[in-house]
Amino acid sequence: KGGKDLLVYSFKILDGEEIFIKNSLILYMFDTLKWINTLDKFRIKKNKGLYYHGSTYFEKNSIKKLKEIIFCWKDLFNEATENFEIEVLLDQNKEEYYIENHNKKEVIESLEKLIDLSNSAKKENKEIKCTKRTIKLGNIK
Repeated sequence: KGGKDLLVYSFKILDGEEIFIKNSLILYMFDTLKWINTLDKFRIKKNKGLYYHGSTYFEKNSIKKLKEIIFCWKDLFNEATENFEIEVLLDQNKEEYYIENHNKKEVIESLEKLIDLSNSAKKENKEIKCTKRTIKLGNIK
């Protein structure tokens, strides 16, 4: 079958590059992303942060704020050990958690890619689309 499935959040500039950030990492940062004004896939409903289901769109000012929040998380993760664990809530109702291991270097790199993507979007005056999806582990990098 080749590779195991991995749940990620995909950030993408339309007709541009796409980067993936692991689901558990996004869930860990989820509450701080609610400080950003975002739009739903129809660009009608305004939201704070990411839609848990469906796509989220970041426009100009939102992209600036996304970049600043991700930048702070990058600094924070810089203080982590080489390998660290994140406890992720599996089911809000049952308060079940699972532990996911992360490599500091990989986490920093993925956040740097998101910062770069934000810079490109700002420069090209484009929005960023974020969608949760499953990818084969072989495709990540």
